[in-house]
Amino acid sequence: MIHNMILKATPLLDEQLLRSSFEEASQRAQHMHQSVPLSMVSPVPVVEPLAFFAQGTSISQERFFWSHPGIYTLTGVGATWHTALCDTARFATATQRWQALCDEVQLYSEQTIPATGPISMSGFAFDPHTQKTDTWQNYPDGLLVMPRYMLTHIFGEYWLTINIIIHPNSDIDTEIHTIHRDTQRLLAAQSTSTHNNAHNPRIHLEDVVPAPQWQQTISRAVQHIQRGNMKKVVLARESHVQSDTTLSIEHTLQHLQDDYPNCYIFALARDSSCFLGASPERLVRLHKGSVSTTALAGSIARGATPDEDDRLGFQLLASAKDRTEHEVVVHNIHHALADICTDLASPPSPTLMKTASVQHLYTPISGQIDSNQTILNLVERLHPTPAVGGHPRDLALDFIREHENLDRGWYAGPIGWVDCHGDGEFAVAIRSALLRENNASLFAGCGIVADSDPEREYAESQLKLRPVLNALNGKQT
Repeated sequence: MIHNMILKATPLLDEQLLRSSFEEASQRAQHMHQSVPLSMVSPVPVVEPLAFFAQGTSISQERFFWSHPGIYTLTGVGATWHTALCDTARFATATQRWQALCDEVQLYSEQTIPATGPISMSGFAFDPHTQKTDTWQNYPDGLLVMPRYMLTHIFGEYWLTINIIIHPNSDIDTEIHTIHRDTQRLLAAQSTSTHNNAHNPRIHLEDVVPAPQWQQTISRAVQHIQRGNMKKVVLARESHVQSDTTLSIEHTLQHLQDDYPNCYIFALARDSSCFLGASPERLVRLHKGSVSTTALAGSIARGATPDEDDRLGFQLLASAKDRTEHEVVVHNIHHALADICTDLASPPSPTLMKTASVQHLYTPISGQIDSNQTILNLVERLHPTPAVGGHPRDLALDFIREHENLDRGWYAGPIGWVDCHGDGEFAVAIRSALLRENNASLFAGCGIVADSDPEREYAESQLKLRPVLNALNGKQT
């Protein structure tokens, strides 16, 4: 897959090796009369990823943050290459375009560090068929971005990837000067604390669709299900936040990271907007042929005391309604992967996954896959799972499009990354919000089945709004 891109593993911005890498890429670009992507990976001292992310605003409004709980963190700044996808074949198109770039890669590396080098940071809308609103104007149906600068924190070490496109007429001296200037800014962020400038904005929260109206939609869905038209549908709602000051992306991410250490923390900032969240739900991970995914459906609140928490957890495990909803998700994931995965396995019964505000029924699923499949192929097969769409999928999506009256945008869509080997990881973008200066749109959804109660579903959705709402660190008015 990787042929012609030059990847140099170097000491931190070693001038001689940096220049020789650029000159080699420039000579190749002139010889082939086409651009040559260049990627350089260097070990760096300890750099706080969120500080790197915050400092990135001095270079670009295009930034990306991705944290796998307790394992690794990716932080991207700038966009050396990007592609927007606005058609129903978005996953196949994404695969083709990313493959075309990776086919230009020629790899020279003394060592291979996971999650470094040329990586596309990616996100997709929940449904490309939904009528678009201005809310999501910076977030197309699909987006792949190879960051200009990327910090990888993995295995206790820190690595800086620099991705550059060298053209036949590129000015090498100017490029090197820019890289030195930018990296000095970014790496100087290591002593910055996002807590130092903590603020407490006054915020006003309002449902976009009033609670009685949303509950009527729940009742309508229950009637459809009871008539046998479908088995499950997930309905989402939006709440709008207005603040008396600009909402801090970095502080919000810090609070999410502190409060939800077992969740995927993600953010993709573009211009004055940032889509971010703390998702407990892995969509899929692919690493050297090993596939890992998750069924996460069925929810209940956390208890105020350990005894109450245990009682609520046992109640969730014993709930026929929630167990049925969960089994639908497990079955559909197995069905989606059965013809391409071997050794597909999952435990016979779910366990509990507990976050700060909600506990869920949780089943991990794993298998093996052949080398012809990529993470984007798997994302296309799995999205949307019944946990965020419904079952049967087509009937549930039709109901959502007709009755939800919401442009979900990237809410509940796949967000993650893919490398030039086709490996990567995606989460389901739930527990999320879109921040725009002093405004935010918060989203939450609930799985509706035959015996769902509208008031209980609304209360559950309130719990699911809490992670981001609390992370905004504001005083409600």
